[in-house]
Amino acid sequence: MLDTVATLDATALSWTLSLPHPDWLNTTMTVVSAVGQLAVIWLGLGALFATLGRLSWMAYWQVVLSIILVFLTIDVVLKPMVARERPSISDAEVVSLVPTPSSHAFPSGHAATAVAGAYGLSRLLPQARYGLWFLAVLIAGSRVYLGVHYPFDVLCGGLVGLACAMFSTGGTVWYSRQPAIRVSQGPR
Repeated sequence: MLDTVATLDATALSWTLSLPHPDWLNTTMTVVSAVGQLAVIWLGLGALFATLGRLSWMAYWQVVLSIILVFLTIDVVLKPMVARERPSISDAEVVSLVPTPSSHAFPSGHAATAVAGAYGLSRLLPQARYGLWFLAVLIAGSRVYLGVHYPFDVLCGGLVGLACAMFSTGGTVWYSRQPAIRVSQGPR
């Protein structure tokens, strides 16, 4: 079973890397990947919106908790336990477009923090959810495009991020004191 997944993973990565990679897209994906580094974009957006009064600080701290849970789950538990090598290390034919990180590949921390950040912030800012999720997909996809992760690393990282964000939010809904920006109680 694991051999089949590894074969599919390597085939999907090879196919992705065989697609045209124009310079402008390489630059864009490198910047997008850098934006997702250490979850700075999600923490920064949350702090900005909390400062502007678009969400409460307690809601922001739930997003921070999601990111902390992602870090502990990915970097402290899963990466050392699984110890999957990066594509450019395990396959001599794969050349990554950015320097290969020294950490293990499985699961993707970029994908996990992107999904956790997008989930947490989109619950608090439903009017921005499409933009937040688009950014999360770009960050996660950039890791495969750049050749530093297999697709399965990114998929599992996203699932870990979703689980951490759902756990940290626990179904809570935060409301603004300002009626004009209050989150509705209806289904989302």
